Parts: sequence; C-alpha cells; structure tokens
Amino acid sequence: MNAGSTTDAGQALHGAGTLSLVPTFVVVAVDATGLGIILPLLPFYSQRLGATPFMLGMLISAYAVCQLIAGPVVGMLSDRYGRRKVLLVSQIGTFVGFVLLALATNLTVVFLARIIDGLTSGNISVAHAYAAEHSAPSTRKQALGMTSGAIGTGLLLGPALSGFLVHYGDTAPVWAAAALSLISILATVALLPPDHPASEPLYHHRVPDAEVTRAIVGMRHAWRLLGLLIVFFFVNSMFLSQIGLFLSARFSWDGHPFGARELGWVFAYAGFINMVVQGLLITRANHFVSDRGIVLLAFACMALGFAGLAIGNGNSLLALFLTLIIIGTMFARSTLTAELSRSTAINRQGMIMGLNQSLMSGANITAPLLSGALIGHRLFVVWALAMAAIAGLGAALASQLLASPRAR
Repeated sequence: MNAGSTTDAGQALHGAGTLSLVPTFVVVAVDATGLGIILPLLPFYSQRLGATPFMLGMLISAYAVCQLIAGPVVGMLSDRYGRRKVLLVSQIGTFVGFVLLALATNLTVVFLARIIDGLTSGNISVAHAYAAEHSAPSTRKQALGMTSGAIGTGLLLGPALSGFLVHYGDTAPVWAAAALSLISILATVALLPPDHPASEPLYHHRVPDAEVTRAIVGMRHAWRLLGLLIVFFFVNSMFLSQIGLFLSARFSWDGHPFGARELGWVFAYAGFINMVVQGLLITRANHFVSDRGIVLLAFACMALGFAGLAIGNGNSLLALFLTLIIIGTMFARSTLTAELSRSTAINRQGMIMGLNQSLMSGANITAPLLSGALIGHRLFVVWALAMAAIAGLGAALASQLLASPRAR
C-alpha cells in the first residue's frame, strides 16, 4: 500500500470532521472537571491526614510509577482493541480511586486510591490518540487543540467547584469528583460510537515486532520532541506538586494563608488561560512564529515566571509571575504534543502518546521528590530558582533540537 492510498483511506474513514470530536470534547471536559476538583485539594487534604511535603511528593510519585507501568500498555491496547473500550476501563479506575479517596481516614488509603487511579490511567493519552485518529493531518493540530481545550474547560470549572464545595467539608469536593467521573463513564457509553483498532483500516496483516522496533528507533524527530517534553514534564511536575504548600507558606489572602480555596482560584485561572490559548491564540501564533519560536518563547516565559517567584512577595507580582508560567506551560505543552503527533504514523498514535505519557510519568516520579525535599526544608527560593534553571535549559535545548524544519 503506497502513501497516497493510505492517506485516502484515512481521510475517507475519518472524514466526519470536527463535529465527530464533539462527543470526545464532552467526555474529556467532564473527566477533566473531576480531576480539576482534586488538584487544588490534594495537598491540603493529605496534609490534614499527616502528610509532610516530602510525603506529598511520594504520593504524586507513586501515582506516576503506576502511570509509567500502565502508559504504554494502555496506548497499545487502545491501538489493538479501540479507544472507546480502553477509555472506559481507564474511567472506571478513576471512579474507584475517587471513591476510595473520599472514604480515606489515613494516608495508606490515600496511597491506595492514587495507585488504583494511576494503574488505570490513560484518559488523556487515549483521548489525544482518538482526536488524532479522527482528523486529517492538516487539521490534527486543531483537533488536538480541541481536546486540550476540553481539558482546559474542565480545569477551569473543576477548581472553581472545589473552592465552592470545600465549605461543605473536606470530602465534599472528592465526592463531587467521583460523581463527575461516573457521569463521564455514562457519557462515553452514550456518546462515543464503537470504534475499531487504528491499525485495521491501514494494514491487512500483522506488522512484525522487529519492524515496529525499527520504526520506533528511527523516529529521530519524535525522539527530539520527547526529549524536550521530558524537560517540560520535569519542571511542570516540580511546580504543580508543591505550588499549594509554597503559596500557603509565602502568601496570604484576607489575612489568612493560601488554602484549598485560593489554590482552586489559581487553577481555575490556569484553566481560563488554557481555553484562551487553545481557542484563540495557538493557531494564530503560527502565522507569525514558527513552532521552534513558540517553544523557545514558552520556556523563556516559564523561566522568567519561576525566577519571579523567588523574589516576589506581593499578590500583584504573584499574579504576574503565575500568568507567565501558565502561558508558557500551555504553549509548550500544546505545540510539542501536536508536533509529536504529526511526527508519527496515524496507526501508531496510541503507541506514541502512551510513550509520551510514560515519559511524563518518569519525570513525575523524581520531580515531586526533589520538590518535596526542597519545600520540606523551606528552601523556597532554591525551589523557584531550580525550576527557572531547568526551564532555561529547555529553551537552550529547543534552540538546538528544533534548529530548522529541514533537519527533520
């Protein structure tokens, strides 16, 4: 089968266009809302059960270890058995994890809840693969942007709900997340049509394992992108794993330290910026700046924002520096993920996105431990400057690894 016939077959199969991704948007948005509820709550929820900053890092690392194990398996299973079936299994695991978290009376149960969620995780990578598979190469960046926009919608609504529900008790937001997770399962069953393995329309014979291995090793541009994504994942994990405790220790609002409600506002603001970036800016930015330029500027914004956290001591400056970090994060993640998808054959989207999630999990294993150790010893300035240095390294690597489109 030549490249032209493969493209024609893919376009004929996936010609439904953007409207076919609306159910995916709904499912991912509901799922991400549940996740958004948990994010600002988990540091303080765990702290009340006796967790130190380093133990919080261990909690995040344990989840990441499970993701590392499950990531490639989930991706390849979705390639073989279809996205919908694997997505359902992943969502059921998330639901069980949220219920256990709501029932937790000690840290052991919290760890168990996060381990179960981690072992069945893969919602985002499967959703990215589904979006890529149901779009033409020319519109794949917009399709992935739509999926990321759904995540942004959830991460806008979820933290806002968390800040509101925390007034009704520590477990009220967790039960709400569990309820939304159940709704996302029902939405997947009702809205997403049964699909077929990605490899079936394109190949009528089994691809030998040796050929798959050679294909993976030969993806040089993809490996460069994965290298940049590792740097991004590491610094982003350092930031997210301890930003709650950092803000609680260094900043106050209306005379009291930052808590779950205030952190919920921060995450809601991040979700709003994500929606603006995905809906308005990401496609327009390429009219003026190349992908290489976007990634360079994104890492530079992150580095400047992290450096600002080291010296900032007022809420106005905090808002400025967090904005720089969030904007840089959104542009870097979207651009690198879309470019990674375009660098890989359509029938290997599940595999490459699963590998991407596994690398993210690898960064999430070590970064929270380092971050937790620094915050636990109250080395707040060192924590912020370390992230600034890593983001600066990302910019330097991007200038070399993405030297020119011809290098691909």
